[in-house]
Amino acid sequence: MRDGPARLQGRLGVLKRLAERHERLFWTLHSVWALGWGVVFVLVGKSRPGLLRWGLVSVGAVWLTSLALPALLAGSRIPDERKGAARRLVLWGQKWLLQGLAFFLLPLYHRSATYSSVQVVFMALLALAALAATIDVVYDEVVTRKKPLLGLFLAFVAFATLNVTLPMVWRVGGLWNLAASGALATAVFVSFLADRKEGRPLRSAARAAAVGLLFLALVTVGRPAVPPAPLRLLKVQLGTSLAPNGLDIARPLVAVPPGPGLRLLAVAAVQAPAGLEEGVRHVWSVDGRVVSKSPLIGITGGRQRGFRSRSGALLRDLAPGQRVRLEVETAHGQLIGRAELPVRRPPAAAPASQR
Repeated sequence: MRDGPARLQGRLGVLKRLAERHERLFWTLHSVWALGWGVVFVLVGKSRPGLLRWGLVSVGAVWLTSLALPALLAGSRIPDERKGAARRLVLWGQKWLLQGLAFFLLPLYHRSATYSSVQVVFMALLALAALAATIDVVYDEVVTRKKPLLGLFLAFVAFATLNVTLPMVWRVGGLWNLAASGALATAVFVSFLADRKEGRPLRSAARAAAVGLLFLALVTVGRPAVPPAPLRLLKVQLGTSLAPNGLDIARPLVAVPPGPGLRLLAVAAVQAPAGLEEGVRHVWSVDGRVVSKSPLIGITGGRQRGFRSRSGALLRDLAPGQRVRLEVETAHGQLIGRAELPVRRPPAAAPASQR
């Protein structure tokens, strides 16, 4: 009767020694599996953005468990010999939630990003966040070991999640979206830096408030670096006249002719989810110098070919070699996309053939 439990305990001992001997290999294979799992979420994120509401649940679960884990490990409810296993189990659950969420967000922001702008920084950080949650040794031994780094990491993920969830799921955009996302990110970051030592409540509260205001200011200043997901620029046309339908450019230009004065028209198609209302602005510039800004143009989402916004600008003293640029941005300065044409003379007509 006693041979059964002894035999089982012996087999478990063999498995334990095997796991300890090849621990690095097993964690490497787990990271590879996690990367493949992330690729699945990249594909799903393109077709089922409604799942974003569960992304907020993931952020909340990781946030709460991260705050509770140190106190749990410091207590006496878990035996000392099992605390390491308990920590690894909690971190495994966090990584499972975070890696799926980060890879889910990547295609949504990719569709709206302008990589020739400062938005490339945000996309790089989002990709790094996805990799950090995928590679076990990075998340377990680097990110979670330092509270400020963990707070910054989760604050960024929380901002990126809420910033795209509000307009895509609940059709809340504009300033309210940015304010709510910034407030959530600030709350997450401050919660990891708050000093809970007894006897200094006022000093702790003042420190947390100062850190929160500083972080909120950084979020506000960094707003132009955030792709305006889910807004997407589908097409831009520049020309000198509108087509008979009044919606498109009659003859889109591939280059702008030089001259003392030329009035150009632009039609920019912006795609947005059905029911979302936003304001966009056209900014005209020549060689980086802004020459005209259109009034705010209200757009409504739900059109497959995008909502076509129009504007015009009078460009003076254009010379060959210059570049004319049209940028489409939100009411709060987030770049949706741009188009740029060179200034050059049209090719000369070929001479008539001699007969």
